[in-house]
Amino acid sequence: MKKCMIMFVCLFIFVFGITYSKVYAQGGAEEINGKIEALEKELNALKEQLKKQEDISKAEKKELQALREEVRGLVPGEEFYWAKKAQELRDKGLAPWFGKQETKPFLRRLGRNTYLGGYMDHELEFDAGSQSNKTFDQHRLIPFIYSDVSDRVKFATEIEIEHGGTNTQGGVGGDRGEIKVEFATIDFLMTDWLNYRGGIILSPLGKLNLVHDSPLQDLTDRPMVSTFILPTTLSESGMGFFGTFYPTEMSKLDYEIYAVNGFQSIQGNTSVINDTSVGDIQGFIRNSRGSKDTENNTNPAIVGRLAFSPFLGLELGASFHTGEIDDSNENRMTIKALDWTYQRGPFELVGEYGHASIERDGVFDNGSEKSDFMAGDMWGYYIEPRYHFMPQFLVDHVPFITDDSTFTAVLRWGQLDVNSPTNVATEGDVRRTRLTPGFNFRYTEDTVFKAEYQINTEHGRRINAGDPRGTDQNNDSLVFSVATYF
Repeated sequence: MKKCMIMFVCLFIFVFGITYSKVYAQGGAEEINGKIEALEKELNALKEQLKKQEDISKAEKKELQALREEVRGLVPGEEFYWAKKAQELRDKGLAPWFGKQETKPFLRRLGRNTYLGGYMDHELEFDAGSQSNKTFDQHRLIPFIYSDVSDRVKFATEIEIEHGGTNTQGGVGGDRGEIKVEFATIDFLMTDWLNYRGGIILSPLGKLNLVHDSPLQDLTDRPMVSTFILPTTLSESGMGFFGTFYPTEMSKLDYEIYAVNGFQSIQGNTSVINDTSVGDIQGFIRNSRGSKDTENNTNPAIVGRLAFSPFLGLELGASFHTGEIDDSNENRMTIKALDWTYQRGPFELVGEYGHASIERDGVFDNGSEKSDFMAGDMWGYYIEPRYHFMPQFLVDHVPFITDDSTFTAVLRWGQLDVNSPTNVATEGDVRRTRLTPGFNFRYTEDTVFKAEYQINTEHGRRINAGDPRGTDQNNDSLVFSVATYF
């Protein structure tokens, strides 16, 4: 009986254990399944939230893109060719002097892809020993229009308004006002190394002619060689090609080559100069530019420039301009130029050398086999070191000085040799020198206030025809100016 009781108890325990295990296992599975179902619901809810966020993000991206499309012309960017050219120069950390006509600070856009802007300068000059040349002069007002017509067709023009634009003596030295097209070109872009340009072309004769804008200059007056030998601004109607090669990863080679109308033609046995004045002779090249008066030269001239940059911060250029300057095709004028641009940190060194060779047979003979009434050779150069700086204590304590402001100390040395005619009654060979120390303040890169003192000397001027010796004359000038892009 006792054994049966023990067996019964054991059997009861065994059956109860199995039953309890099954019930417990069933309850645990139900709990796990409940948890899984809850997790699945949470996951589906998270998926729904993520989908909604993705939809919002897409909408925000579309709205942001639309906003960019609306305002992308207000700040230089990568969307347009002209704006991209201006921005590339800044991104490389190069001075504006390394640019060309396309590297303008494009600040405003009109319409879909057209830019409006320009620059203005205003001057005050005091010439020693002169009562007339102590005056204010609104020298230049230059509006410009640039347009990305399509992905390959680009248009650019600048309108020059000088000395108020009227044909009256309103400028320094009695300069008369004028309004003209400084340049107007249509570019067709094909590839890096070959592109077409036609129109009124800003001639690539020397570097300064390509970067002549007043806000870019650290001194007010242009160098003598860039006034009389390489006559900035030189614009001529023509067409040709330009492009860029990349010999190595660090270097580049730019070229421009155009056929243009050239300088005014000298007709018959007369010339555009007054053969009694060295001043008129040294201004012969400048005053016979086709853009200065009429385009009467049917003999095409060739102008071109080659610029090599072996590494970032250095550019060396060589250029030329050659063409006939008389209607009988007997006299050719060839102008050659070298230019250099170097930048290392806040230091810059720029300069140019120009030489003009003028044939003088026939039209200049004045009854003899060869004329002495026109200079056969003229040359000149300038060297200009610059140093940019801004003391930090001025940034910290002067309210109108910002991190974008800078001072520049500059010194220019230049010479000009006219090799004047020997038959001139009162003047002989003249070599002019000019030393110009200057100082300027840029509130931003686009706006500059300048002050400079020009120490001018003319060597070899003769008081009268019987005096074989030359005397030196000094005519110093003090110049203030302000210039800005807009």
